[in-house]
Amino acid sequence: MKRILVLLLALGAVCTLGAKTQKCNYRVTVTGFRTECPVVIRDVPEWAQSAVVSLGGVHQIPSQLDKRLGELVFVANISGQQDFRVVYSSEPDKRVFKSRVHAQMWLKNPDKSLRAADTLSSTQNDMYQKLHHHGPAFESEYAAYRIYFDNKQTIDTYGKKRPRLELAETMWYPSDEQLAAGYGHDNLRVFGSVGVGTLKGWDAEKRKMVHIADFKRREARILAKGPVRTIVEMRVEGWKYGGREIAVTSRYILYAGHSDVQVENRIEGDYKGLVFTTGVMKMADNKVYRDNDVIAAFGCDYPENDTLKWEKESVGLAVAVPQKQVVSQIDDKTSYLFQLTPDARGRIDYVFEMIWRKSEWLKKRSDTECVLGLMESVRSARTAVIVSRIP
Repeated sequence: MKRILVLLLALGAVCTLGAKTQKCNYRVTVTGFRTECPVVIRDVPEWAQSAVVSLGGVHQIPSQLDKRLGELVFVANISGQQDFRVVYSSEPDKRVFKSRVHAQMWLKNPDKSLRAADTLSSTQNDMYQKLHHHGPAFESEYAAYRIYFDNKQTIDTYGKKRPRLELAETMWYPSDEQLAAGYGHDNLRVFGSVGVGTLKGWDAEKRKMVHIADFKRREARILAKGPVRTIVEMRVEGWKYGGREIAVTSRYILYAGHSDVQVENRIEGDYKGLVFTTGVMKMADNKVYRDNDVIAAFGCDYPENDTLKWEKESVGLAVAVPQKQVVSQIDDKTSYLFQLTPDARGRIDYVFEMIWRKSEWLKKRSDTECVLGLMESVRSARTAVIVSRIP
């Protein structure tokens, strides 16, 4: 027995010694100062099973290795330029970081119980009622969003009073006890609008948005759940739009410490000359602020149809788009909108964000300060973060 134990210990030592490692240094360059700036490293070795990120080779930083995407990500405060060291290893990571983001999608079973799912698809417009909270939902400490799994694919919002994760407990619909304890909740009725940052089709003749109604297949996927970022994708195939048949994949990325969402829309097929639209919904008693690349609205309305239980909520919405791809700014009756064309790669990428007046970190700010800060936030989130490997 003692001999077997010695052999096992020796074998473990050999395996440990045989682990493959690689040290790399990276320089991250930004404009100005970025708080909890998202850093994405894309030259990850294929064999790497873990990675240790450190500042100055000493202070370790929580990170996330998304193997299926071939990306290593972390967030850090960066002013102008900062160097980081990464040690890749073929050994699995034994560290467990506190998760600062969360994503979920729940399929309803016949007995009314729920089953967690990371990927769901359908060839019909029949998933809205089959899913708890009607589609995938994701959150950081500062905001939560859900995407309706139907022809609208509209993005809805959930505000936070305190910076924390809540969806694992509230499942989007907090109980009266949770509300009394200071939990957040859905704070908008999006109706048939763009919500915030939803990509839609555009009917130039009727000057209104077009939902994704004529399609062959729709899919929702949760690609990453933390601890540093969550990624949710909505994909539609065989969409008959503008006399063409195209596919559109919309990827939503939310980082720890952020309420702004990075959106990457990839259009496949014959997309040349097609025009799409995005923006923010019109709210009751709202004021709109707009520029060549940003639209923001701050309004006050009931979050639910039950106006006896719920009071009016003050919400700010904003979207920042690539100005070079904007062809017009024509609003419809529901939303303030940009019309955009895909770039040469078939991409329309932008950033959206929601703020809620009841969030404790906004209490000392005026409404105007909140909106101006929101506009600056989405515009800043679109500025480049340059990552380069150095000796």
